[in-house]
Amino acid sequence: MNTVFVAYLILISLGIVWRFIPGVPSPMIMRNAISSLVIQILLPLLTIAVIAKAPMTEIIWQIPITAVFVTLSCLFIAWCIYAVLRKTIMRDMSDATMGSLIIGSAWCNATYLGLPIITGIFGQELSFIPVLYDVLALTPLLWTIGVFIAGYFRADEQSHGERLQSSLKKILRLPPIYAVIIGLTLRICSIPIPEILLHVSEIAGKAVPPIMMISVGMALTVPKWTSLMKLLPGSMIRLFIGPALASLAVMVFGMQYPMGKALIMESGMPTMVLTLALIDMYDLDAEILSHLIAFTTISSFITLQFHLLS
Repeated sequence: MNTVFVAYLILISLGIVWRFIPGVPSPMIMRNAISSLVIQILLPLLTIAVIAKAPMTEIIWQIPITAVFVTLSCLFIAWCIYAVLRKTIMRDMSDATMGSLIIGSAWCNATYLGLPIITGIFGQELSFIPVLYDVLALTPLLWTIGVFIAGYFRADEQSHGERLQSSLKKILRLPPIYAVIIGLTLRICSIPIPEILLHVSEIAGKAVPPIMMISVGMALTVPKWTSLMKLLPGSMIRLFIGPALASLAVMVFGMQYPMGKALIMESGMPTMVLTLALIDMYDLDAEILSHLIAFTTISSFITLQFHLLS
């Protein structure tokens, strides 16, 4: 177990080291390139084979339902907490900062960190959990509800209809969505996957975790002491309240080990790196969000072990 966390921590460190290597492309350029590679090619390839081999039981729909429940609950809790703090001890907090912190508190890094850690601890046979968690719940929620929240805190002039239309276009351009549909279709229709596709998927699956971890390291920035008080509520929500809510769902659904434990850990992943793209698009506080990503990512290597052993 510790070997898995140490190995991934080293890969994240390599991403941090990248920014100090002279003559190489900037971390932002590399992150964008890696994200495009993963989302457009590697993740869809991996998703088709993973979903096609997933168990066709109630777990298929329990995972995205849990993800929606956890994300929306964390979103509501974060909004309430930061609204109170803004009226009391954090009166200087801007709309842009509040919006960034609320979004960062709700969405977890289900794929970039969740996929490597879940497969590293529980094996490839549970790789469908982070894939379903993200593709069927987190990503659609980010580009629908997340867009509405970002627009609200930026006070943009788009109508609800325009935002919804823009959100749907974003979702329809995501290859992993279609990969899940293809994988489920193959599984339901009992259509065997060609051996060559399985082999390619296996190669893609081995490539995804290390480059994702390095990309996470490239996104990390050192939090400022002055912003630490703002980061703590969001970090507690993301790293402790999220998995606590997932534990409740696991209990209600009666999930057994290891699937239940994997789902709880998935819900305790740090802040999603992809939220930076949304925050940048709506010109919110990208700096505070990058600090939240860094703080929760570093802290998660302790909290995830706690959730695994509890």
